[in-house]
Amino acid sequence: MNIDPTKTVREIALELPNATHIFERFKIDYCCGGDKSLSEACQAVGADPREVVQSLAEASGRLDEPSVDFRAVSLADLIDHIVAKHHAYTRQEMERLGPLFQKVCAAHGEKHPELLAMREVFGQMCAELEAHMFKEERVLFPYIIKLERADERDSLPPLFGGLSNPVRVMIAEHDSSGEDLRKLRRLSADYAAPDDACTSYRVLYRSLEELERDLHRHIHLENNILFPRALKLEEEIGAAK
Repeated sequence: MNIDPTKTVREIALELPNATHIFERFKIDYCCGGDKSLSEACQAVGADPREVVQSLAEASGRLDEPSVDFRAVSLADLIDHIVAKHHAYTRQEMERLGPLFQKVCAAHGEKHPELLAMREVFGQMCAELEAHMFKEERVLFPYIIKLERADERDSLPPLFGGLSNPVRVMIAEHDSSGEDLRKLRRLSADYAAPDDACTSYRVLYRSLEELERDLHRHIHLENNILFPRALKLEEEIGAAK
């Protein structure tokens, strides 16, 4: 597969689902920063574009990494996947990592004050994510499912006066979470545990990095697939009236 470096990171992530694993390895933002061309994204993180392109080409030919094309499944199935896999995992990790942060800060915070700053950022991010997922699950997602399944489309309730405003809010909140993730990575020096780090300290860093990776994929599914498809469906319904 030929990889065009002038394409946006978002386009490549959509065309080649395995690309997200490559982007994670090179720390290329494919969710909130997906509008950059591949060349620009490589420059932003100091990655060699030729190496990234080669890695993407290799990933495109792998048969041992099956992936679902979420552009082809129903919106209801995509939402079920997001809630069951990503929302559930995010909640589980937020609940688990809060006490772990407390434990590590109590033991190492005096010598490593960056941990205290990280704990504050993490707490803020968790509060925002919990409210964000609540709004999606209780209001936005049910409306999108109703939009897709409606038999009498004229009877759809205009809950928002259109999807564009709530989607814009959700994307802005994703951007905020993305910035929190970048702060955590900066404060931790790319999650490099210091020599005196105990096992809990190292587990915390490894878990935060895994949470970051999952949130990137989570946001990618919503920003780049779910929301554009739902907005397009709403537009088609409006044109058919």
